[in-house]
Amino acid sequence: MSKNNEKDFFDSPSMITYILIGLLVVLIILSQSFAIQSHMEAGDIFRSIINHNSIYLVSLIYFILIRVKFGKKYFDYLNVIMFIFYLLTTFASLFTIFQSFGFDSILNLAFNVLITLYFGYSFFTSTVIGRDLKLSDSPLAEINNGQYYYLLVGIIAISLIVSLVSVNAFEDVVVYLLEAIYEFMFVRYIYLYKEYVERKEFDKLSKEKEKKEDTLEKVEVKKEEEPKVEKKRGRSKKSKDEEGLK
Repeated sequence: MSKNNEKDFFDSPSMITYILIGLLVVLIILSQSFAIQSHMEAGDIFRSIINHNSIYLVSLIYFILIRVKFGKKYFDYLNVIMFIFYLLTTFASLFTIFQSFGFDSILNLAFNVLITLYFGYSFFTSTVIGRDLKLSDSPLAEINNGQYYYLLVGIIAISLIVSLVSVNAFEDVVVYLLEAIYEFMFVRYIYLYKEYVERKEFDKLSKEKEKKEDTLEKVEVKKEEEPKVEKKRGRSKKSKDEEGLK
């Protein structure tokens, strides 16, 4: 019976990347088409692209780049840029609370804080930056990969319910649903990458342990194969002859 190596789409980082690219393209096009239908001026539409869709534009560029040779070569640098951008988004959501305090703004801040920490913890722990900052021994490591994942999924679900309750237009419902799917897929992408890193580190430690065990086993075998020098009992023949002459 042949073994099936195919993965479901939610367990395949490659498939999730393509889904994210498609979702981001649809989100950007839909949000701008709704802005045009609202008879917004060209300047307002451009500002809407920069302000509301900035996170989607940066994410779209990020996921397109990591699919090509250039992005794979400079993957760690792209992650640094992505982390800085999410950090700025987190500060922006913090100021939003002071402007319009509400449950949805609190959820948005909580999501941005957690996704920023989760992204940095997952993508930088095994890099030079992570080793210098000792991220593996930091308080971030107290929460494991699965706990980060389910915590963020819970926030996404609650935020979606809160958003859907407060909207009236159909286009807003579509946008909120697509945004929730995008956020879920992005969190899943981080989760799978962290899982890959942990599996890689575990395999490395296992190989090192096996190598040490093999080395110790070879040393023990070598010791057993060494010839043992037996000590002769009694006196030597020379000393016996000397006593006979006396």
